[in-house]
Amino acid sequence: MNKIIVLLLVLILTGCSPEQPEPQAETPQPEPPLATQILLEQSQAPFTSISAHVAQGLINDKADLLILDTRTTREIISHGAIPGSRQASLRTIFQDGLTIAKDTPILVVCAVGGRSYAAGKIMVKYGFQEIYNLRGGLDEWKEVGLAVVYPTK
Repeated sequence: MNKIIVLLLVLILTGCSPEQPEPQAETPQPEPPLATQILLEQSQAPFTSISAHVAQGLINDKADLLILDTRTTREIISHGAIPGSRQASLRTIFQDGLTIAKDTPILVVCAVGGRSYAAGKIMVKYGFQEIYNLRGGLDEWKEVGLAVVYPTK
């Protein structure tokens, strides 16, 4: 009988805990401005995929941003390019053949975002410090109505 009483006492004492304050509802925080979002993402990793609208803001805000188009010449002539972009072949990128300073901020572009994603990841492995991938590629860029130029042959 004593063992049962002791066991009950232990269960009662361990089952009781001091009152916990009721959790308060979190108030939603406003989303930080676009520039702050980019800086936060950038501080976490040297590689970030961004939307066309964010990319346009980045182009406007960073005078030293290099836009690197990984598509073929034929694709660029047929489908256009972002104004001010420069073509770089995937072979050159994958062989670390770019003659660009490693601290240059770079927006990597392709048709739909796959090649540029792979190129950007490789560039980070080669020591590039600030790489942005245009998520959705030139297709998304054009879909949201941003400017495109069509170079001649």
